[in-house]
Amino acid sequence: MAEAKDMGGAVVGTVQPFIDTKEKATGETFYLDDIVPEKVLIGRALRTTHAHAIIVSVDIEQAKKIPGIVCILTGNDFEDELRMTEHVRSTPLIAKDRVRYMGDVVALIAAETNEAADEALKKIVVEYKVLKVTDDPVEGLKKNAPILFPGGNLLNHGKIRKGDLNKGFELSDVVVEKEYKTPAIDHFYLEVESAIAMPLTDREFQIWGSTQQPFLVRQNVARILGLVGEGAVRFKQTTPGGAFGGKSEASLDVCLRASLLARASRRPVKLVYSREESMIGSTKRHPSVVRSRLGSTKDGILMACEIEIWLDKGAYVANGGDTPPAFKRALYHSPGPYQIPNVRVDVYCVHSNNPYGGQMRGPGCPQVHFACEQQIDELSSLLKIDPIHFRIKNGLQKKTKTAWNQVLNESVGLVESLKKVENVSDWKLKKNRNQLETDGRLRGIGVASCLYGTGNAYSPAEAHVFLTSKGKIQVAAGVVDFGQGSKTVLNQIASETLDIPFEQIMMENVDTSLDPFGGTSSSSRITMQGGKAVFNASIKAKDELLRLAGFLLEANPEDLELFDGVVRSKSLIGKEINLQDIAKGFVSDELKLLAASDSIAPPAKVDKETGLGEPYEVYGFGSQVAEILLDSETGEVEIVGVWAAHDVGKAINPMGVLQQIEGGVYMGLGFCLMEEIVQKDGVMSNPDMHGYLAPTGLDIPDCIKGYIVEDHYSNGPYGAKGVGEQVNVPTAAAVANALFDATGKRFTILPLSPDRIVENLEK
Repeated sequence: MAEAKDMGGAVVGTVQPFIDTKEKATGETFYLDDIVPEKVLIGRALRTTHAHAIIVSVDIEQAKKIPGIVCILTGNDFEDELRMTEHVRSTPLIAKDRVRYMGDVVALIAAETNEAADEALKKIVVEYKVLKVTDDPVEGLKKNAPILFPGGNLLNHGKIRKGDLNKGFELSDVVVEKEYKTPAIDHFYLEVESAIAMPLTDREFQIWGSTQQPFLVRQNVARILGLVGEGAVRFKQTTPGGAFGGKSEASLDVCLRASLLARASRRPVKLVYSREESMIGSTKRHPSVVRSRLGSTKDGILMACEIEIWLDKGAYVANGGDTPPAFKRALYHSPGPYQIPNVRVDVYCVHSNNPYGGQMRGPGCPQVHFACEQQIDELSSLLKIDPIHFRIKNGLQKKTKTAWNQVLNESVGLVESLKKVENVSDWKLKKNRNQLETDGRLRGIGVASCLYGTGNAYSPAEAHVFLTSKGKIQVAAGVVDFGQGSKTVLNQIASETLDIPFEQIMMENVDTSLDPFGGTSSSSRITMQGGKAVFNASIKAKDELLRLAGFLLEANPEDLELFDGVVRSKSLIGKEINLQDIAKGFVSDELKLLAASDSIAPPAKVDKETGLGEPYEVYGFGSQVAEILLDSETGEVEIVGVWAAHDVGKAINPMGVLQQIEGGVYMGLGFCLMEEIVQKDGVMSNPDMHGYLAPTGLDIPDCIKGYIVEDHYSNGPYGAKGVGEQVNVPTAAAVANALFDATGKRFTILPLSPDRIVENLEK
C-alpha cells in the first residue's frame, strides 16, 4: 500500500474528506446544547457591575425565596477563594473579596427554569467599594497605577540579549524606529462557552463540555471538588462550535462553575453563557504596544534590532501561569524570521482591569509581526531594495542562526515561500505599475513573512490503537478536533503506518475514561506530537496484529505482512486473514487494545539571563502578498487578493492545509481591518454581535490563494510540522505594507478602519 514511509504514500499526502463532514453538513452533529439530562437544572452566573472594586456584601435572601431556585452560591460559601487553576493570580470561580474585571462572577444560581434563574439574578444585591482602574499595560507599570495583586501588576519580564547592540547600530547606515499598537479581539466562535456537570455518586462526576483541554478540565474539577484522583471525573468532549484557542481557557471556568452547582444541588446542571457574557468574560487576544528599532547597512544587511513589548494580560492569568504562550511567543517571534547579529528584546506582561488575555490563533505572534514586518518593509523602501529580495537576503535558511542563536539544521522553507508568492502574485509586474486607478482609487501591493515555533509544547502526547469488534481500527489520542480536521489527519497517519484502508480507521470525540492523555489541543502541536504518538502506537499495533493473526493462521508472525487491511503470508499465496476474522477471534467486548505509545518533545533549552537557546523544536515559515484598492476619501479598503505560501513540513492532508491557510487569511484580515474590543476604564462598549465587527462573506476577497511548501522535518510524522496558527500571522502586516505602497504612509495602529486611515492620510 504505502511505499515511501518517511514521506507518505497511499494515504499520507492525499486529499481525504474530513471524517465528520457528513454529520456536520446534515445537521446530525451533536453539540453540548443538544444534551438534556433528566432533572437537569439551569445554571446562571451573576457578574460584577464594576471593573475594580471591593465586595462589601452579597445579599441573596430575596433571591432564595423565588419558586424554582434550588441553590445560590457566593464566595462566602467557601473558606478559600476557589480559582480556575492553582495559580494565585488565576480567575476566581466566585469572587469572594474583590473583583478585578467586568467578567468576574459574584454568585452562581441553579434553578428549575430559565425564568426563575433570570428573576434571581435581579434579586441579588451586591454592595461594592469602587476602586481606581488601570486599563493600559504601559501605564500599569508606573508608580501611581492601581495595583491588582500584591507584588505589583507585572506578571513577567522576558528578555533576549545577543551580541553588542550599540556596535550593531553604529554599523548601521539606516535605522528605523516606530511604535505599533494592536487591540484586544474576541475569538467570536459560533458556540459560546457551555458545560453540563452531573454527580454520579458522592465521589464521582461526569462533565460534558466544549473545550480544547479535556484533561485540564478533569484535573481541575477533581481539585475544586476535593475528589481523590482525577479518575473520579469523567469528561466527555462534545463537538465544539469553533475554538481558535479560546476554548483552551475560557471553557475551563464554565465547566468548573457548573461542577460547583452540581455538587451543591446534587443534580445535573447545565450552564450556558450568553453572547454578552462570553464576550465580557472570556479570554482575548492580548492587546499590545510594540516599540521597535531596526538597523541595516546600506547594502541591505540587518545589523541590530531593539524591541520593547507590553502585553496587556488583563485581570488574571490563564493556563500558562507566569509564562503564557503569548508572552513566550512574543519574545521569540518579535525579531521575525531573520538573521540579526545584535539583538535586545524586552517583553513585559502586565495586569490590567481588562478581560484576561489568553491563547488565540498564534498567540503573541500577529501582534509582533505586525510591527516587525513593517519595520523590514520600511528599511527596504529607504534602501531602495525590493521588499521580497530584502527578506530573502536576510531570511533564515538552513545552518543559519535565529536572533536568539538557535541553529536551524533542517526544515527552513522561508525563502521558498517568498519565491512562491513573488511568482504567483505577479509581484514584479504589479510592484512597479501606476497606483492610480481610473475610478480614482489607489492600488497597492505588500508582502510579509513569519516564522512559528512548533514542538516543545508544554506536555507529551499519548495514543492508543484498538481493534473493534467489527474489525475496524479505533484511534484514541486525547486531542480535540474543533474543525481543523485533526481526526482525519491522525487517521491518515494510522492508515498509512498500519497499511489499512483509511475507511477502516475511526476516531471518536475525547472521553477521558477511554482516551489517553493528549495534552492541549493548541499551539499547532496536534499533528506534530499527537500525530507522532499515533505513528509510534501504530507501529506497535501492526506487530500485534501480525502476532494475533499468526495464532489463527498457525503461522510465524515474521512470515506475515499487513497489506491493504489484510494479513497475508509472504511465502504462501492465498494464506491470509482479514481484520474482521481477527476481531472474532480476540475481541471479547467492544474494543481490544492493540498498542499504546507516546511522543515526548525535546525540552526547551534557553539561558535564563540572555534568553538564548532553543525555545522551540522546529519552526514553520510562511509568506503572504496582499493587493489592495483604497478609496482615499472614505478610507475604505478593498482586498483584491491574498497569495499565501506556508512551509508545513509535510501536508498530511493537502486539502485540510489549504483550508487552514484560507481560514487563517480570513482571520488575519479581520484582525487587520475591523476587529476590536472597544473598552475604556475596563468597561466594554461592544459586547455583542451588533457592535463587534468581524468579516462576513461580503468582506472576503474572491482571490485568496494558498500554496503549500514542504520542507520535511525528520522528527515529525512523515515529515510534518504544524500549520493551524502561523497562517494568520503575517496577513495584517502584508495589508499594512500594501497601504504604504498605495499611499506612502505608514499605518501603525490596528484595526485599519476607514476613519483611522482617513485621519492618517489627512495628517
